[in-house]
Amino acid sequence: MSQNVPNKHLAVGRVWVDVLTPKQVLFFKPVVDLVKKKGRAVLATSRHYREVEPLAKMHDFDLTYVGERGGKERDLQLKASLERQQKLLPLVESFGPDVSVSVASVDCARISFGLGIRHVAVNDSPHSVVAGKLSLPLSHHLLTPWIIPYSAWGVFGITRKNIARYRALDPAAWLKRPHEGNQDLTLDKTRKTIVVRLEESYAPYMRGTSKSWGDTVLGRLAEDFKDCNLVALCRYEDQLKSIKERYGETFIIPDQVIDGTALLKVTDVFVGMGGTMSTEAALQGVPTISAFQGDLYTERYLISKGLLARARDAKRISRLVRRYLSKNYRPAFSRRAKMLLDWMEDPAQRVADFLMNLPA
Repeated sequence: MSQNVPNKHLAVGRVWVDVLTPKQVLFFKPVVDLVKKKGRAVLATSRHYREVEPLAKMHDFDLTYVGERGGKERDLQLKASLERQQKLLPLVESFGPDVSVSVASVDCARISFGLGIRHVAVNDSPHSVVAGKLSLPLSHHLLTPWIIPYSAWGVFGITRKNIARYRALDPAAWLKRPHEGNQDLTLDKTRKTIVVRLEESYAPYMRGTSKSWGDTVLGRLAEDFKDCNLVALCRYEDQLKSIKERYGETFIIPDQVIDGTALLKVTDVFVGMGGTMSTEAALQGVPTISAFQGDLYTERYLISKGLLARARDAKRISRLVRRYLSKNYRPAFSRRAKMLLDWMEDPAQRVADFLMNLPA
């Protein structure tokens, strides 16, 4: 539930936000708009990444790109992070922020700590342990959805009094706002549409999971649903190349980043191997199947609300897809989703207000 903000506040005139993923583009764009509307100066940085740059352009989000992720190997990621911090440092020093904010940007948290700038984390992913351990101990405050227990954050060394919770799931930040995007795919309107979002295979929390899981799921769907529009959304260039080589004949696999929110509006069933887009699909009323190789608090909550089903083997995924396609489930799902989304508060507004009224 919402937590009372202490009476003493710091004067905040300049805000630095570090935006690293597609979800963060969608989440922080309205936050930045709200902060700027109140007359605060904002430095919005990012790193070069296949999905972030075109998505930011699509949403008219002006970002300053510094460095890159560095690939999937640990040593390359470490070197890329150290190089990025060196490049960010003079930029941040020159801007002189009063506060910084990110989801779990190691670079943002480390530079902020080193310069004596208060870093605010906005995070719904305690399962992302590596990023959490490298950023949350250096954070002054954490803002997070109310469904995640305080105990889930204890391992990161942040105390309960420095955690504020909002009554919303993160995609509410953009789903509560008007959307006029175009999904830009040529789909056969006489066929049902199944969309699959591939896993974030570069993420540290994916180490130890099956490397062939995505391939198994796509293979099963390609075999069982030849009469449907099958769409696969990839995250990385090498993932895109590999999936196109194997499934280019049966799946529509966009080369360019597309407007996922617009695509979900014409989707009959969504299968997600990550967290954010599954939550977004469920909150849009799309029958949603999570094939994520792990356990998420957001998933548990959406399952309890009848908006998401979880499957850990390809046969069950296929059965659920067939079930959702056999009847018109969308109207009932949409009604439940709308009620839930309407009940949620605006997380972008909560974050913006927190940044502009930073507890001393």
